Amino acid sequence: MAKYDHNDSTCTSCTFSPFCMAEGTSSLWMNQINFAVKQHYHLKKHETLCLPQNMFRNLYAIQRGALKAYQVDAEGNELIRGFYFAGEVLGFDAIYTRHYLFSAVALSETIVCEIPYDNFLELLHSAPPLQKHVLYLISQQLNVGSYLLSIKAEQRLAAFLIDLSTRLHPTEVPLDILLPMSRQDIGNYLRLTAETVSRLLSQFKHNQIITIEHKKVKLLQPEKLKQIAGIL
Repeated sequence: MAKYDHNDSTCTSCTFSPFCMAEGTSSLWMNQINFAVKQHYHLKKHETLCLPQNMFRNLYAIQRGALKAYQVDAEGNELIRGFYFAGEVLGFDAIYTRHYLFSAVALSETIVCEIPYDNFLELLHSAPPLQKHVLYLISQQLNVGSYLLSIKAEQRLAAFLIDLSTRLHPTEVPLDILLPMSRQDIGNYLRLTAETVSRLLSQFKHNQIITIEHKKVKLLQPEKLKQIAGIL
């Protein structure tokens, strides 16, 4: 995991960071952001950011790339608990326990900003608008994955694709997705087999709801996907 000196790589180069977006790009605000961020990490694919039981000291704002959070059960099986993308923050769930609950590993080349929790609290105190934004981020994370309770496999996969499209492209029409994770990872997260995921993707493609080529997915009928998912 490569570290970059904070003075050489600042949040001014990050177009996704929710901390930057909260107050715009005024020089005063950027100075506060630069003070809060301790350093930047450049993770290669499959490189680990944190491990369960590591002492909680920092939040991590994802500047670019994607991470998956997972646990390993007593039998050594990986259980994926979620995915994190650019503009999202990892570590809120560790504030209460004071240690990280999951392992977090990069799904692609990923850049994260390490924000010491004490610095984060100071930043919240000095910027009331950020408080509202952080509450929004926490609420958003609490709602991610609610579709895992759906009974039908096709409901879960359809909701997952809609969820990905809005999280990967929050300011664009959610039509194109480049899946950063494998079919195996998708199945693990949705509690389905990789074969079931592939079969359902093929079914959606056959019904002209999506097109798919390797990891590139285009949503041709997002409203139809929402209907399948039961999203009103």
